[in-house]
Amino acid sequence: MGQIICAGARATKTQPASSFVGTVYADEVVVGEPPSRMRGTRVTFTPGARTNWHTHPVGQTLYCLHGVGRYQAEGAAVQELRPGDTVIIPPDVKHWHGSAPGQLFAHLALSEVSDTGEGTVWLEAVSDADYGKTPG
Repeated sequence: MGQIICAGARATKTQPASSFVGTVYADEVVVGEPPSRMRGTRVTFTPGARTNWHTHPVGQTLYCLHGVGRYQAEGAAVQELRPGDTVIIPPDVKHWHGSAPGQLFAHLALSEVSDTGEGTVWLEAVSDADYGKTPG
């Protein structure tokens, strides 16, 4: 049969400073009901905003919607993100993502919880020095 969830049925949520640097907004797109473990969220980062370092036990996929963003996996160079780019992050890879300096950025974040219900494992904040590195 299916279901339609109207755009105005869910409020935009400001994300907590315990997991993000700067102002970040999230709009829930889908939270799967069992047996689905899917979760999809549109995340909008104001200029300079980003996630803390974090991991996902089942991995994560980011689909870039608009603006200019950044992504970095631990031990790798910072990468620039543009609309239409897709980032596929394997399980348990420590990473962060957010806007580029001076730019708004939004992506659709897709992930699943593990068999035991675990989702995102939040870690330390991304330093200004790490954030400010030139993409390579």
